[in-house]
Amino acid sequence: MASDFFSDITSTALAKTLDGAAARQKAIANNIANVETPGYKRVYVSFENELKRVMEGGTGHSVREGLKELMPIQRTDLVSPDKPDGNNVNIDAEIADLAKNALKQKATAVLLEAKIAMLRAAIIGGKG
Repeated sequence: MASDFFSDITSTALAKTLDGAAARQKAIANNIANVETPGYKRVYVSFENELKRVMEGGTGHSVREGLKELMPIQRTDLVSPDKPDGNNVNIDAEIADLAKNALKQKATAVLLEAKIAMLRAAIIGGKG
């Protein structure tokens, strides 16, 4: 039961969101590094829809189990238009995605830090 206290649904969801943001950061960096590679197809990370599905998926226990198994999914973009060399990376879009992802990552980290601070305050307050 003590492990459930430190792995509540909110903390686990926030930690998984940070995992998703880190995977997306890596994918975007890879796309930027390969912007001039002929035939390269950009990759992207699918995560938020899967997280939403798990979070709306039932009881506390099933949500907790779903979160444990949730992993960011890297996919290849076969829809974006190719340049003449067969590469489909749009550097402007990648830089915008990088900035957006950094903001999401920072916001999630701030929420997780606040959650930890509340737990710390509750523990310290309980000793007095």
